[in-house]
Amino acid sequence: MRRLAAALAVSVLALAGCAQDFDKGPEGKVAEKVKDGKKFYLVVDPAKGGEETKFRVSKYDYHDCNRGSKYPKCIED
Repeated sequence: MRRLAAALAVSVLALAGCAQDFDKGPEGKVAEKVKDGKKFYLVVDPAKGGEETKFRVSKYDYHDCNRGSKYPKCIED
């Protein structure tokens, strides 16, 4: 019984550590989506001018945002 409790505790802690929390990128239009192994990136063309910005996102945000969609609205829907 103790082994089962210990295994469950380790599983819960491992899953809690897997949460991905990346900084949000600039507001703008998604110009490109890039997948590098298990890392996911969006390239956003800022709405207020400036250069395109590439930043890392979770795989869920990557799949929620299509080219041409507005960021960060695409992750909030």
